[in-house]
Amino acid sequence: MRANITYSVDVDMIPEEISRVARSEQMCLNTLFEVVQAEIKRKNLLGAREAMTRLRNALGHTDIRLFEADKILAGYVDMLNQDEEEPGEEGDEQLSEEGEASESG
Repeated sequence: MRANITYSVDVDMIPEEISRVARSEQMCLNTLFEVVQAEIKRKNLLGAREAMTRLRNALGHTDIRLFEADKILAGYVDMLNQDEEEPGEEGDEQLSEEGEASESG
């Protein structure tokens, strides 16, 4: 069973937070890969299979975390792109369209 947990960070900290999540997932997966390899090297095939199961479960967890991080980054990029748009440009277009509509009507 999964639960959503919400927490907030300063907008400027979003890239660092995403990086932290990625590093955490990477370390977890690296550790599990090493366990699988170590068990195979020791010829403990049952242990290797158990470690692979844990690794596969962790891959699923990582996929979910990366999906969530991707959605956060997409929103962050959209926000940055909106901030870069020149202010008033959209408003000027809207005003001229409204003026044309009132002149014709």
